Amino acid sequence: MNELVPIIAILSVFGSSGFILYMFIKSRNKERLALIESGRDASIFSKEHDLNQNIKWGYLALAIGLALFVGHFVEEYTTMDDGAGYFPLIFIFGGIALLLFHRRVSNEDDTL
Repeated sequence: MNELVPIIAILSVFGSSGFILYMFIKSRNKERLALIESGRDASIFSKEHDLNQNIKWGYLALAIGLALFVGHFVEEYTTMDDGAGYFPLIFIFGGIALLLFHRRVSNEDDTL
């Protein structure tokens, strides 16, 4: 019986994730069909891609990677407990990245 617990847990996690995705797509399709049937345009669902959002997520991912890299060295070369430095560094570096992104975007707005 104990061998089945991890298998059931993994199946339930992936099964519930798949079910939530299925329900999201199904409800979105129903909304679009209702708009089309009522004679309205379904263009409200199309999003215009903003380059700044991609840059923001790139900054954030780069900062998290850098935080993990620095966290490894902090763990190796100090007396800090295993893994204790990773999470604070992720939040610190992520916050710095978002502040740098905000500064970049505000400088672009000023020059326009």
